[in-house]
Amino acid sequence: MRFEHAPAAHYGDFASGDVLYSAPGHPGFPVRLTLELFERARLLTGRSRVGVWDPMCGAGGIVTTLGLARGEAITQILATDISGDATTLAAKNLELLTDEGLRRRARLLAKRSDARAEVVERLRERRRGASPITTHVSVLDVTRTIDVGLLPLGGIDIVIADLPYGGQTAWSSGAQHPPLQMLQHLRAHLSRHSVIVLCSNRRMDFAELPGSLRTFKHGKRIIKFYRGDAS
Repeated sequence: MRFEHAPAAHYGDFASGDVLYSAPGHPGFPVRLTLELFERARLLTGRSRVGVWDPMCGAGGIVTTLGLARGEAITQILATDISGDATTLAAKNLELLTDEGLRRRARLLAKRSDARAEVVERLRERRRGASPITTHVSVLDVTRTIDVGLLPLGGIDIVIADLPYGGQTAWSSGAQHPPLQMLQHLRAHLSRHSVIVLCSNRRMDFAELPGSLRTFKHGKRIIKFYRGDAS
């Protein structure tokens, strides 16, 4: 996949485990790829500012990165996960989208005489004067339609999900084919203009899914774009 919207650059300020909070079992997602997929999806929505949802957010790295790096194009962020521990960590990371959250992180790093405190100041400068981003974090099984139907999805335009692939992450749902049921529920509750981006390094995850709007490959990852509202 060619990068058209995220040029080669140093993205270390947004790396998981640097300023963003991290924990074992919550692998990061490549920052440059995050930005590229977001911009491609945003163009497909036809909207300049969008609401973003990561339904399998883990530590919240994808949505926090987008809020910090592309905050001017984001109205709201929704982060959900089947794990309560994951959503607790995601909530801490999404606090970094506020000045108070960044100042708190800077104080913590400064106590350790940590050079990463300088990174926090750069991130504060990026967010200075920016419009606030509404965030919502909750525990949810995205393969259960009753759970998805309870979410505030009216302003969600883009869904980005890095599917579990074994090793550090795995499906916890009891669904027979979680990727298919997840996509069906997403499409049933999202508007027609919305875009769903699914990433996996396992081809089998897409075996039963319908044809996609776009398909890309990046390294071992397969990336598929879908429209919301399949009706």
